[in-house]
Amino acid sequence: MRKISIGEIAESTEGRILKGAPDAKVSGVSTDTRELGAGDAFFALSGERFDAHDFLGAAAASGAAALIVERGDAVPIGFGGAVLLVPDALAAYQGLAAMYRQSVSPVVIAVTGSLGKTTQKDMLLAAASGSYRTIATEKNYNNHVGAPKTIFRMDEDTELLILEMGMSHAGEIRLLTDIARPDAAIITNIGASHRENFDSDDAIGRAKLEIASFFGIENALFVNGDDPTLRAHAERDDLAYDVVTAGESEGCHYRITRPRYTGEEEIGFSLQYGREASVQFRIPAAGLYNGVGAALTVAALSPLGITAAEVAESLKGLKRTEHRLRLITGEGFRVIDDTYNANPDSMKSAIDYLVSFSGGRRIAVLAGMNELGDRSEELHREVGAYAAAAGVDVVASVGEKACAIADGYSSEHRGKGAVRTYADNGEAIKDLRAFAKDGDTVLVKGSHAYRTDEIAEALSERRPVR
Repeated sequence: MRKISIGEIAESTEGRILKGAPDAKVSGVSTDTRELGAGDAFFALSGERFDAHDFLGAAAASGAAALIVERGDAVPIGFGGAVLLVPDALAAYQGLAAMYRQSVSPVVIAVTGSLGKTTQKDMLLAAASGSYRTIATEKNYNNHVGAPKTIFRMDEDTELLILEMGMSHAGEIRLLTDIARPDAAIITNIGASHRENFDSDDAIGRAKLEIASFFGIENALFVNGDDPTLRAHAERDDLAYDVVTAGESEGCHYRITRPRYTGEEEIGFSLQYGREASVQFRIPAAGLYNGVGAALTVAALSPLGITAAEVAESLKGLKRTEHRLRLITGEGFRVIDDTYNANPDSMKSAIDYLVSFSGGRRIAVLAGMNELGDRSEELHREVGAYAAAAGVDVVASVGEKACAIADGYSSEHRGKGAVRTYADNGEAIKDLRAFAKDGDTVLVKGSHAYRTDEIAEALSERRPVR
């Protein structure tokens, strides 16, 4: 990032300079002493389980040039850098990020959705980075702390900023868009994730659509035209901004035809747009829903002068974030590692990928899905029934919550499919290492809290990976 003066920080954070010259500058911004570099400003954030004021000594020892605090008496005696007193360190951190975004002034594309938003971000980065100096969200930095962290990674010459935006409650995406002020946004779909924090499915849709809270005539929203909620939003005639649709449905501005698996980890399809334009895509990404992501990438980058043919060429070398429908093959059975997180939509998409394989048994090892509220048992059973109807040969549930998946599978299959239940990851690993045979394909998936990556890694270690 470019250097920022203490005066700029004070102005954008409603801070009062207790110590230091206004024209003194910091070279970076951090909220974590483990990542703090010499010359950085350290924001002492407080939460329910921590108070960073307890780590001001560590920040000073790491070479912090400025401390932004809520309590001046917590500053270590003898600290030689600048000190700013603010009413709310988190609000100050976010306010500085908003100022810095405006000062660099890149084109900003925001991405949200219940399914595929990280891969969507990866696609945009792959397709745009050859034409624009681009910064994009890393890891899971898609919340009220992570989004500013991404903004602060920008240098003065950054031309395009791609921000992934996650949410658990209403109002969270609106806050992020207020900080980032995106020029355009993508919504991949509206699903049932975080249902426990909302009183209806419609409320989830409204929360996702907060991404367009500050849009006007100069902005555009790009949405999955196969999603009923988003399709209905696109058909409204009272919006101040354009809504562009992509999907398989007739009438989509960017329409996918003949989506199919062209390899174990590759999908292919044709993208039609305009009057007669058509481009063929082949993408190294499991999950047919990624075709919609590619179409949304074309739509969102078209105003920047990047053509569909250029996007198709760039996506041939797509590098995806770890633990998202990653196929691990070798001498033995295949493992599909889709353990980053889980909700009903992503579970069903992973099952669709699993049943695309033939030869051996299709085994789905599924843990629970969190934050589904009063629909939790219903949605878990629905996933189990979906697995049965799709042709999964064996469902193995891990943990108490996932028992409803096994029940739904058994009810739909009426005894034709096999069910295995495990109390925890250790029990699952021990049994599955012996149960899975050469030629089988084993999907492993569950909400992040259940650490199903342990199962995927343990099963993968059984034989060499090519």
